[in-house]
Amino acid sequence: MVDFIVGILNSIGSGVGDDLVADLLKTPAEYNAGMYQLSLTVARSAVKPIASTILAIMCVLELARVSTRADGDRELGVKLVAMAMFKLTLVFTAAQHSELMLQAIDEIGDSVLGGIHSAAPTTGASSGLGLGDSMRDAIDSAGWMGQIPCLILLLIPFLVSKGATIVVTVVILLRFVQIYMLTAFNPLPIAFIAQEETRQWGINYFKQYASLVFQCATLYLAILMYRTLVGGTLNPSKFKDGDSLSGWVMDNFTGLLLASVMLIGIVMAANSVAKKLFGGE
Repeated sequence: MVDFIVGILNSIGSGVGDDLVADLLKTPAEYNAGMYQLSLTVARSAVKPIASTILAIMCVLELARVSTRADGDRELGVKLVAMAMFKLTLVFTAAQHSELMLQAIDEIGDSVLGGIHSAAPTTGASSGLGLGDSMRDAIDSAGWMGQIPCLILLLIPFLVSKGATIVVTVVILLRFVQIYMLTAFNPLPIAFIAQEETRQWGINYFKQYASLVFQCATLYLAILMYRTLVGGTLNPSKFKDGDSLSGWVMDNFTGLLLASVMLIGIVMAANSVAKKLFGGE
């Protein structure tokens, strides 16, 4: 029973398991290689030909726009056409290798997250003890007469924490699904950048992709802050020898219950921060 109660307190104190935290440290290619390859296959086989067609139309429109600006000036017309062709050549090359740009964003996000993880790991000796591990001696010394009421009181906060874990799991899963879907359409935004009227579409695409990539870093920070906040609020060191274990749980029952609700709020805030990093609302 001691290990069970310790596990419950560790679960409430950590917010989410280390397996979910490990998912945040993965790149899209590492999280689900099958889905990632599927998105690349769709991009290369189905979307890239459409992007090439759109780019050809954009090329005609751009040359028509340039020809009107020349207005009979042959030398100016040659310069404008040459500049337009050079720009369209760069855009076409970028559209043919657009997945490389997404991989570059993935590498930047992975580098940032790796630095945060090195500075504040969630596993190992430097991560500190969990809430339950800190209370193990007190739980053990309480005996079964004190452990049973403690277990009953902890059931509700534990179930709420599991509900919060489901929310976090869904957020992480949807984050990767969105990345895979955006990857599947990656040649199109490059084609739109070629035209002044549609350039913002392509820019918004890369902003959205970057915000999803950096969402892992903000979620990781949110989990770190949650664990620090819960540890500081409940503070197992306040429990002294001879104190009632069930009394300590009763005194901290509201904090234990609200901790899981707070985890959901922190995750939502992390998503909002990731969007604001790239000019979103």
